[in-house]
Amino acid sequence: MAVLGVENTTASNDEVTQYQLGRYINSNEAVRRILSFSIHERYPTVVHLAEHLENGQRVYFTSENVRARAMSTSPTTLTEFFTICRNDTFAKTLLYFEVPTYFIWNTSTRKFHQRK
Repeated sequence: MAVLGVENTTASNDEVTQYQLGRYINSNEAVRRILSFSIHERYPTVVHLAEHLENGQRVYFTSENVRARAMSTSPTTLTEFFTICRNDTFAKTLLYFEVPTYFIWNTSTRKFHQRK
């Protein structure tokens, strides 16, 4: 590790120089910058895809909602993947981890929509 000392000869407060001198760049960030990889942007967006056993989603039942909860389950990314494979010929050619490349998960409707 290299330590560099700089003596300030002027009385002004140069925040840019202070930031550059006090900044630490680790080896991972240095390699990414040297090879001109993006630091913050990722394409496609990383999406968590659910994996579970059939009908193994967690649910909470009360005596008031037991019948309604048992009859209607909330769709997950995995169950919706099966739905789009059933209805879309292009989706049938995709593997589960490839779906976010071509489809967008809408959290409000809990469905996949094809990217434009």
